[in-house]
Amino acid sequence: MDIKKFIADLTARYRKLMEQTSRTSLAGAVADVNAAHEAGRKVGYETGHAEGYGTGREAGHEAGHAEGYEAGRKLGHEAGHAEGYEGGREGGHEAGYAKGYRAGREAGHEAGHAEGYEAGRKLGHEAGHAEGYEAGREAGHEAGYEKGYEQGYRIGLEAKTPPQSAMRRFESSRPSQAVGSPG
Repeated sequence: MDIKKFIADLTARYRKLMEQTSRTSLAGAVADVNAAHEAGRKVGYETGHAEGYGTGREAGHEAGHAEGYEAGRKLGHEAGHAEGYEGGREGGHEAGYAKGYRAGREAGHEAGHAEGYEAGRKLGHEAGHAEGYEAGREAGHEAGYEKGYEQGYRIGLEAKTPPQSAMRRFESSRPSQAVGSPG
């Protein structure tokens, strides 16, 4: 009910009450005034309650909806953001780890291969050189010894005298000196 209607209705009742009061006694008028007052109060209460309740309910509903929507949106956004961030971080970490591991393994393999090849080549060269030198020295020594021995033996046989050592030849080629003679 509109407030203007309410006031018009209340005024009409009051006039009606006033007309009746002049016709009846004062006791009846007081009773009618009380009844009119009670009826007016009741109509005013219901009208105000209906208007206030509707307005308040609608305003409260809108405010609550906006506040609840915003709180839910914010909470959902934060939860979704955290979940998405964690999922993305884990996926990125695994992809980066795999890529980095593969690149590091390849670089390490190539460096190790190059370093190992060079070290192996150098070590093999040195070992082969030493082994070959030693084998050649031994072979040359034995061949030279055999050749020298055979030549010396043949020369000795040809001379019909056994070969003498170099020291004996030296001593025999020196003239003898007597004891006490100056030399």
